[in-house]
Amino acid sequence: MTHADGAIVLILLAAGACLLIVVLVAKMLDLRVRRDGEAIAIKGLISDALDGDPNLFGTSITLVRVRVPLWAGSPVTIRVAGQVPSDQLRKAALQSIKRAAKSDLLVAGRFKSRIAVKPAEARPRSEQRDRIDRRAGRVL
Repeated sequence: MTHADGAIVLILLAAGACLLIVVLVAKMLDLRVRRDGEAIAIKGLISDALDGDPNLFGTSITLVRVRVPLWAGSPVTIRVAGQVPSDQLRKAALQSIKRAAKSDLLVAGRFKSRIAVKPAEARPRSEQRDRIDRRAGRVL
């Protein structure tokens, strides 16, 4: 084997390694896009479950983040936050979220809740009277 043959083999090996790296990066990006799509679908599922529960109407519960890991079989992390007027509503919201996730997810889910219990306060009449809907020009 001559010096030129060794250089050709080295160039072919380097080109093969570069091609392998490009293929791996493309597969990882494709997997990430697929996982992002799954996260969006899970967000929709959980949002529908929260919107469909009549007990939770008027509460400010939001789906903060859904994280689907790259590796299949790893648990999905679902984070929710918001405020509810009672502890019973907080438990009902978490039950609704867990029920929706268990019915449609194939993998386990980890739920992280930042739902605070904040009793509704009655506003003074003067403060209610002072709120004005700027678009319609009327008092709320």
